Amino acid sequence: MGDLGFETAGPVTKITEILGTDRLRVGSEHGLHSMVLQRSADLASSSLKTGDEVRVDSNYRMALEMLSSAKSQEYYLDSVPELPWEKVGGQEAALQAIKDAIELPLLHADLFKKFQHATPKGFLLYGPPGCGKTLIGKATAFNLTRQLREQVGAEVREFFMHVKGPEILNMWVGESERMVREIFATAREKRKEGFMPFVFIDEAESILGTRRASRYSNILSTLVPMFCSEMDGIESLNDVVIILASNRADLIDPAILRPGRIDRKIKVNRPNKQGAREIYRIYLTDDLPYEGALTKESAGIGEAIERLVDRVLEHQFARREENKFLEVTLRSGRKEILYRSDLISGAIIASIVERAKAMAIKRTISTQQEHGIREQDLYAAFDAEYSENDIFPPADMTEEWLKLIDYDPENVVKISPVKPIGDSPSRPGSGVI
Repeated sequence: MGDLGFETAGPVTKITEILGTDRLRVGSEHGLHSMVLQRSADLASSSLKTGDEVRVDSNYRMALEMLSSAKSQEYYLDSVPELPWEKVGGQEAALQAIKDAIELPLLHADLFKKFQHATPKGFLLYGPPGCGKTLIGKATAFNLTRQLREQVGAEVREFFMHVKGPEILNMWVGESERMVREIFATAREKRKEGFMPFVFIDEAESILGTRRASRYSNILSTLVPMFCSEMDGIESLNDVVIILASNRADLIDPAILRPGRIDRKIKVNRPNKQGAREIYRIYLTDDLPYEGALTKESAGIGEAIERLVDRVLEHQFARREENKFLEVTLRSGRKEILYRSDLISGAIIASIVERAKAMAIKRTISTQQEHGIREQDLYAAFDAEYSENDIFPPADMTEEWLKLIDYDPENVVKISPVKPIGDSPSRPGSGVI
């Protein structure tokens, strides 16, 4: 006679409440068809929480086994790449605002306590697409955790939870709210385990929008209050750091953005000429292969790249005919021209450098000789990038599209693309690939 142990198959249900150390409430979160189960001996020492899935016996009397929830793991990014502030270019003002908000309370805790100054717990990063909001969020996680390690002297790891807004929306009643509760519950649990949790919600306007302005208003009418109540349970950034990112901050519900929940609203602007130079230098590193003529014109490779970037920026930021991109007509009848440099972003610069690398690789393959990145490659990549992005909205979406490109839509009648005159623009190295 032997012991076969617990059965290996059976129904799966979700925990809705932890009842002491030996019982679990499972089933519907709203009290319909819920039941109380006894923990098995295997689960007696397991760390269970609301939202976990467990396998139960066929008679629904005992919870036998804890199952990992694959769905909840979709939102988590357990590791953050090494991103010191120097790796984020062209956003000096935004980075300084974040440093003041997260580093000063850690470095001068006694001073903040003396002034009884409350530390912020939530940030909003807003601005046009492609300007580094997600990158800044990850850099914040890396640098804040590093500051904590240096201050405490213990090993503290970041737990970066990257939540895509539209993935939370669910047609089933209560399911979206359950996901929000599960995200915050996981963040608090990770803090107890010694991690520094960061909840980064991308495209925040999709789930935290104005409750009467969205086509998902029936969902947002309960989702937004649920998010507010979860945020109210967080004391400061020493518990959980909440970062929202949005291209359209004007669509986020005011209840979310009020002080005490999202304490800092930080604008992520398009990079200016100096910012674009910093971004180019991040991607055009010294260890890349360059054309021989570039490396011979200066004493060192670093100085040669600096001169190359200066010439490229002079071309890209020039107010010349081939750099005209959009024509904006105002109600007064006056017309304004937006140039390519007015619509530059970190994502566009990264794409330009990648295109230039692809041209150098293709040239090396075709000639069977080693070639590096040329100055003309960057010019050609710049033209190709904007010609492929020559997509414009319908007339009835002009105002919304102008907000996306970070241009004031007030008194704007229409926008229209500016087509270049002639087939070959008069740029340095035109036609050379």
